[in-house]
Amino acid sequence: MVDMRIQNMKVGEKFSTTPRVVTATDIETFCTLSGMVHPVFMSDSYVRSDTCSQAIGLTGRVAPGQLLLSIMMGSLMDSGILNDVVVQLGINNVKFTTPCYPYDMVHTEIEITGNRETKSGDRIIVDYKWQLVKQDGNPVVVGENTCMFKKT
Repeated sequence: MVDMRIQNMKVGEKFSTTPRVVTATDIETFCTLSGMVHPVFMSDSYVRSDTCSQAIGLTGRVAPGQLLLSIMMGSLMDSGILNDVVVQLGINNVKFTTPCYPYDMVHTEIEITGNRETKSGDRIIVDYKWQLVKQDGNPVVVGENTCMFKKT
């Protein structure tokens, strides 16, 4: 965990989390809990025999984008950078850019795009771009968040 607070970062500053592996168990558990039990997430043999999956270049089952969003937010929470969050105000411009397969290693990168006090002056609104990046350097999902934080 870092002793850095996102609300103290300036526009243009960047931060990266520690990498983690996306496991098959992560995918299976998420899909079961969420009800997203589509075979493209659950079965390598389905993906390898499905002409549509083949046409878009999938080589095996993939992690659902919603799981990847959760991993992105979880990695930021785990790093400690979001410890003072009050509420997430928005998540925008999310794009799923490349498949993430079981046992890919991912980490989150952010860049601050806005930082301002609330009218009351006791909280900070932070805008940031984020991307979840695989071990090969390719982002698997990108987007923008706006969150409110305690002023420290």
